[in-house]
Amino acid sequence: MSPEDTGNPPPRGATAEREANDRARPHAKIVLLRHGEPQWSLDNGPSVSDPALTPFGIWQAEASARALAAEHQFDALYVSPHRRARETATPLAKATGLEPVTVDRLAEVGVAVEGFSAEEADRYFVDGSRRPLQEHWDGWPGAESFRDFHARVTSGVTDILERHSCRPYREHDFTAWNLPEKKPSIAIVAHMGTNAVILTHLLDIRPVPWEWLRFETGLAAYSVLQARPIGPQGYVWSLLQFDREDHLVQAGLR
Repeated sequence: MSPEDTGNPPPRGATAEREANDRARPHAKIVLLRHGEPQWSLDNGPSVSDPALTPFGIWQAEASARALAAEHQFDALYVSPHRRARETATPLAKATGLEPVTVDRLAEVGVAVEGFSAEEADRYFVDGSRRPLQEHWDGWPGAESFRDFHARVTSGVTDILERHSCRPYREHDFTAWNLPEKKPSIAIVAHMGTNAVILTHLLDIRPVPWEWLRFETGLAAYSVLQARPIGPQGYVWSLLQFDREDHLVQAGLR
């Protein structure tokens, strides 16, 4: 009887086995989780600057916590100061037994839409996105510049890694990392823009002022980075998984 007849896949070949074993070895790891659905306005009223999660967003957070706690063992949990991120981190903290550490520099890029109607907020983002490309470095109109945002987030994640004895160094045109013998496993709960900047920074990619489009992730989706050895002694970060949403599909939230 063939594997097709039984519904089971054929045995994994030598190449697939070798690659799976290599990924499963103890590597330094960072999981970037985006927050669940936020309640940007109450009863169709004006926009708020620091929204809570919707009931649907709470379900997303709980599904994410179950999936991540089952799949990963974390040494630390860091979270953006925004309420939507902190509420998303709450079930993950409960599932892992970790105390969330709030890092202000993980906040999302600043915008200036508080008090706007939904129509006004939509127009703000549409008009802002249609400016000449060079002007995007200034950030969203009337708010934080992208350069300041990028510097804030990258310094924040560098400090987080240094808490775990992971330190960057430059070699020729490349950034590599010195890592401790015990490789840390870190969870970060933040935002689409914040997580995109972290990805760009750790993957040593030249930044652009629309990172959230280049590395766009869904609500309550997560990505996984591993540090892989390269060169005589250093490590580089590798994007192992991106925009994982299968836990939401299985929970009926997609």
